[in-house]
Amino acid sequence: MPTEVAFSTSRTIQAQTDLGHAATDLYQRIRVLADCRFDSDSTVEITLVLVEAGGAPGHLDRYLLDPDESVQRTYEVPGTELGITAGPTQSGSCDIDVWIWGYKAPGE
Repeated sequence: MPTEVAFSTSRTIQAQTDLGHAATDLYQRIRVLADCRFDSDSTVEITLVLVEAGGAPGHLDRYLLDPDESVQRTYEVPGTELGITAGPTQSGSCDIDVWIWGYKAPGE
């Protein structure tokens, strides 16, 4: 199967939260879908952090999503691992979803 789910989470957050990590070295490309559900109290900031050898050399991308907004982006393989964090920009809670799919070329 050339495309598979590498990471997914659906959560309600009220503060900056580490959502987890996704191995990206297995894929040629990844596709990220992130959303802030319509009933959220605040805009959410979702950050994709490059992780190499236990350190974090920088951010791959950052999304600021208002309630009822989503984003979908594709990236060439960004290193070996991504850390995913999220936090509301104001007081209140945010209901969020983050999905990452990885693409492998046939035969890999």
